[in-house]
Amino acid sequence: MIMDEQNLEKNLLEQAIDAVFRETGLTLRITHTEFAEMGHRYDAMIEIEGYKHLRFTVEIKRWAQQANFGALANQIQQLPPKGLLVADYVNPNMATKLRELDVPFIDAVGNVYINEKPLYIYIKGLKKKDTQYHTDGVGQTYTRMFQPTGLKILYALLRDPELLNAPYREIADTTGVALGTVGRVFNDLKKGGYLVEYNKKNRRLKNKKYLLEKWVEAYPEKLRPKLLIGTFAAEKYDWWQNIGTNIVNYGAKWGGEVGAAKLTGHLKPEKVTIYMPKEGGKKLLIDNRLRKDPNGNIQIYKTFQEQESNNLLELNDIVDPIIVYADLLATGDPRNIETARIIYDQYITGLIRED
Repeated sequence: MIMDEQNLEKNLLEQAIDAVFRETGLTLRITHTEFAEMGHRYDAMIEIEGYKHLRFTVEIKRWAQQANFGALANQIQQLPPKGLLVADYVNPNMATKLRELDVPFIDAVGNVYINEKPLYIYIKGLKKKDTQYHTDGVGQTYTRMFQPTGLKILYALLRDPELLNAPYREIADTTGVALGTVGRVFNDLKKGGYLVEYNKKNRRLKNKKYLLEKWVEAYPEKLRPKLLIGTFAAEKYDWWQNIGTNIVNYGAKWGGEVGAAKLTGHLKPEKVTIYMPKEGGKKLLIDNRLRKDPNGNIQIYKTFQEQESNNLLELNDIVDPIIVYADLLATGDPRNIETARIIYDQYITGLIRED
């Protein structure tokens, strides 16, 4: 199945290269297929004929969705020396957002954005045809890993490596998923080359940076919507500042922009994200006069697993930095993406360091 995944991605890259030539006359050449550098794996590297100094490290996405736009843009921007997104289709709204963030892309239809002197190309709005390349999203090999229950397991393993060596029953109890799901997710990790198992008490995750990136992409689309309690509005815009650390009295914690502001001092929150157990939420709503409003700037989510037992921070009123990081990237807002990188550097890099 892994080979099928690689073949699908290779075919998509070739189709996108052909589409760019058809629409612009530019010839893109693949100089490296899947390769590793400095401990990281990359899908490919390409150069542009006649502009050989313009080289791009390629990230191939067979499903480039709006829901995870921020995580996707951040991932491309971190690729050395210059990243380029290759997708089956980039719709006009997404093309505009990528251009605003100066994220180069090509797709299998012929839409393209490249802005590297002396070359500037921007084509958007070409329609996806039924005959064009299409898949249903995540490859089957990794389906369980990035479905809601799989995401709960992967999150727990990333933030607590010792849990890798626990019995499956303990992992199931910790993550709140079925015992059989744990075994299936571990099998997917092994098949994908992300888990090395010397014996049942000596397991190691590999390519943790890649797994984190994939988790952050999938979280806002697959798991977080299932946690949503509701969207609310408040009578006073700065109501949350009056609560501050006292939010823990409601069994709740700050995520998103408020959590990021408290972690970094780098952001003026415009939207409020709260994580809390579903039980006990009424008191928070009543005390602070929060009312349901689909256009409100407050979103309240249920906690999952041990988010509230945050061993990465001394700030007990903030959810795990991984959650804050994912919340920020999911917005697609450039100021939030900038702050997300600060959180990544300060709080997350140590978690994904290879053993």
